[in-house]
Amino acid sequence: MKVKKDKQERLNLVKKIARNTFWGLMVTLVITLMMVVVATITQPKYLPVMSNNIFELKYVADWVFLMGIVLLIVLGGFILYKTVNKQSRWNFIFSNLALIMTSSGLGFIILSFLLPRNTKLTVKTVSQAVKLVNISYFLTFIIIAITTILAVHISRKYIDKNNWYLYFTLLPYIIWAGWTYQQYQHWQNFLATRNFNIEKLTAMFIYYQSHMTKIDMNLMFEGYKSCAFIALLAFIYLLTVGGVYLVFKVKEKVQRKA
Repeated sequence: MKVKKDKQERLNLVKKIARNTFWGLMVTLVITLMMVVVATITQPKYLPVMSNNIFELKYVADWVFLMGIVLLIVLGGFILYKTVNKQSRWNFIFSNLALIMTSSGLGFIILSFLLPRNTKLTVKTVSQAVKLVNISYFLTFIIIAITTILAVHISRKYIDKNNWYLYFTLLPYIIWAGWTYQQYQHWQNFLATRNFNIEKLTAMFIYYQSHMTKIDMNLMFEGYKSCAFIALLAFIYLLTVGGVYLVFKVKEKVQRKA
């Protein structure tokens, strides 16, 4: 009788290991597939022609990208509305990713108003653009600060239970702020170089445009582009976490039926 019981326990252990291995592989597969899709569509040969300022709406890709950002903002707001008051570990992740996606998407649109409307290359317009770039960095840090405060606010009930939630809440904004600060430092170093002056910068833009390149003043606005990148990155993470969440939900249903 004891031998039979031990044999059954070993069989159950093998089944448990096999089951956990299967679901672990399923989660790994979902994450890998998302990474493959993102890596594929971001290859330069797949990227369509796009303006440096998509609000010029010169190309189809400008329209698609702008509508995509708007949809990300709406989707983020909807997910935030659905998850913010329902406490669970999954909802903590979903609500924080949705907040990042919404705020960075809105930041992208807000900062776009600083992009030069007069793209005629003169010393005056380039000088104004340089000043607007400095303002755009300042606004980017304000956007990050406001979003960080909101993130702590919506996560306060989780943080009250465990301080680790504060760490995971702040981590994305520390990375975002650090990345933006690094860009700002590069920009300031560029302005502080011995040979820098507005006349030479204007001449450089005129030279490149005379050779039919897409280099213009809008390329100086890194904060504007980084907000769009953060929104897309948050969306990718949201899709990945959503895929893993579905795997676990299917697993729970299978186990209940078993």
